[in-house]
Amino acid sequence: MLTLSRALVLLALSCLAAPAFAQPSGGNPQSAAACPEASEAMAAGNAEDAVAALRACLSARLHPWQTEAELRVRLGASQLALGESEAALFTYNQVIALLRDNGGNTDIPIVRRNRAVALFQLDRTEEALADLLIAERGMPQDDFVHILLGGVYMELDRGTEAIAAYDNAIRLAPNSPGGWIGRSAAFIELDLMDRAVEDGREAVAIAPDDGSSLNALCWALVKAERASEGMDICYAAVEAEPDSGAIIHSLAAALEQIGEHEEAYPLFARAFELEPDNSTIADDYARVSGASGD
Repeated sequence: MLTLSRALVLLALSCLAAPAFAQPSGGNPQSAAACPEASEAMAAGNAEDAVAALRACLSARLHPWQTEAELRVRLGASQLALGESEAALFTYNQVIALLRDNGGNTDIPIVRRNRAVALFQLDRTEEALADLLIAERGMPQDDFVHILLGGVYMELDRGTEAIAAYDNAIRLAPNSPGGWIGRSAAFIELDLMDRAVEDGREAVAIAPDDGSSLNALCWALVKAERASEGMDICYAAVEAEPDSGAIIHSLAAALEQIGEHEEAYPLFARAFELEPDNSTIADDYARVSGASGD
């Protein structure tokens, strides 16, 4: 079950879904010619139409194996964009099997990176790490790979390595909030609260209207027992993403910390309703339910 720090990382990954979707391959022109509708849908950011088009193209006729592999890479990326982790994992496993059976390179970095996203979201963390280490060797300048590595290392309680991964992401993309959000969560895990707050502020400075950035700062302030400094930030995070259980939980925790229990308790319930499998949210909901007699 998810901890709230893990939820923060997944929120950061959701901000970076575009790279997995928009960079599906090395740009094989044969695959684009084989399925132009899918190329158009992906260029427009329409993952649902891309999935439908790709499935139609794959079932319509046999393709050369290289083209089939490319089309399936695109299909997996589109499934990731829709949050279909099981389907994406199955698709990327098909790609790797196709490459292996035809003497191709099974360690194509983007395939391993995107499969790692699916594995991470399915809580298969050790397998995700193995794929990411392959992807890192092939794409050392890809900040998304390092953000994923940071999240995996956090899940494995390898905080020092998580910080190093986020350091790399920030070095490669200092004007993207993802690395700052992830490192803020990692600093919280290591009980380095002032540094977590600093990184949260950096994320908000870069993306002041982004719910994940705002939430990173809100949660860091809560964990630093400085919630009173960030109430506007916490409310803004919920306004930006009103259906995120993790973000609503952060606001609830901030309100509870400043003594606004009547406003906080319904928000704990709402957060649990949205994300019942998040262990931190579930624990807080049980605690406040008992306190209120519900």
